[in-house]
Amino acid sequence: MKLLTIDSREVTGRPGVLLDSGDILDLAVAPSTLSESQWIPHSVVSVIAAGRDGLERIARLVKAAERADRQQLLAAGALLPYSGTALMAPIRRPGLVLIINSNQSNYIKSPNAAIGNDATVNIPWADVDTLWGIPMLAMVLGRQIFKASESEAADAIAGYTLMIDLNGRDPIAVNDSVDQRKHIETRQFPGACPIGPTIITSDEFHDPIGSVASVRINDVEVGSGSLWPDGHQGARLLAELSQSYGFRPGDLVAFEPSADSVGAPRKLHPGDRFTVTYTDMIELAVTIA
Repeated sequence: MKLLTIDSREVTGRPGVLLDSGDILDLAVAPSTLSESQWIPHSVVSVIAAGRDGLERIARLVKAAERADRQQLLAAGALLPYSGTALMAPIRRPGLVLIINSNQSNYIKSPNAAIGNDATVNIPWADVDTLWGIPMLAMVLGRQIFKASESEAADAIAGYTLMIDLNGRDPIAVNDSVDQRKHIETRQFPGACPIGPTIITSDEFHDPIGSVASVRINDVEVGSGSLWPDGHQGARLLAELSQSYGFRPGDLVAFEPSADSVGAPRKLHPGDRFTVTYTDMIELAVTIA
């Protein structure tokens, strides 16, 4: 299942599902249109926090929508075309965005940096004309955990989404702790964390290590391969992190790929369009202004 958040008049957006047909089922409208369910989830977080029961309810709603008359659903606003529908980040404002880099240290990005697919991001400094973009695959948490076992951590992974870490300093030029602090500070501006466009639930995305990503700048491929570092098991790492961090539904944990991989930092200038596609299942794009 591919969960997303529709940009709407509501501040928090509306939860939706990307159907195999390419349409979006609006979960805030569909229950009043389809008799199979009267549960109206308020957000994607409320869906994943409901666990298996929540996903089963949404699956029944999806099946009902597939049997229903498409034109009636479109007229009722329960069905939207994917093309042209504005999306927020699937988790509009994550409680925690934790990134683990190749040196096994970690850093946090501000939840206020989160932005949705196909957004335009402005360089926030007058004396800077370049951003660096790092594509990542992030685990999305669906349960509250702290000091979890590996099996408990595995059960807490609700799904995966794409993320781009934008920053204003060349990562290779970071030499000491002062540089590192400044480097992290340049990763916090509004728009510095494009996420999405969907969350692919764990039951559909079984192999983050073996799945292949394509990274493009202005439609020219600049790399392909796995965004998931070799040898890393998500559940094991999450269990280790949970010995120090408390996690809640909607939190994100991502790996920063090594500098010599497909996830190497890419230099971006105003006008560049940066796109990451993962196994033809999900594509995240951002334009630099």
